[in-house]
Amino acid sequence: MTNFVYKPTCDVLEQSPEQVLLRLTIPENLYYFQGHFPQAAILPGVAQLDWVMHYLTQYLNVDCQKVVSVDALKFQIIVQPNYQVNLLLKKIKDTKYSFSYSSEHGQHASGKVVLTDE
Repeated sequence: MTNFVYKPTCDVLEQSPEQVLLRLTIPENLYYFQGHFPQAAILPGVAQLDWVMHYLTQYLNVDCQKVVSVDALKFQIIVQPNYQVNLLLKKIKDTKYSFSYSSEHGQHASGKVVLTDE
């Protein structure tokens, strides 16, 4: 039986009150690769969004219970096991944050997280 992990290894490359740049090392035993897909494992977009919410909360103190939408969501290049990807989380304004995943392979995904202003 394989011991699965749910999050990548995370290193902070840069951090300020307005943004954080993280390096994520994607392990082969990541739970989300299980059955997605057997011939060539790829990281599902829903896992990438989950990580965005997790790291927004952890590093930029965002209350992700206030998320009302994810806008301009684009998945460009798949993420596979053993990739090192950079995740840039940036505050655009009090109710909007952008995110982008990139690596030596190119731009993987990007979008904006919109919060309620209540």
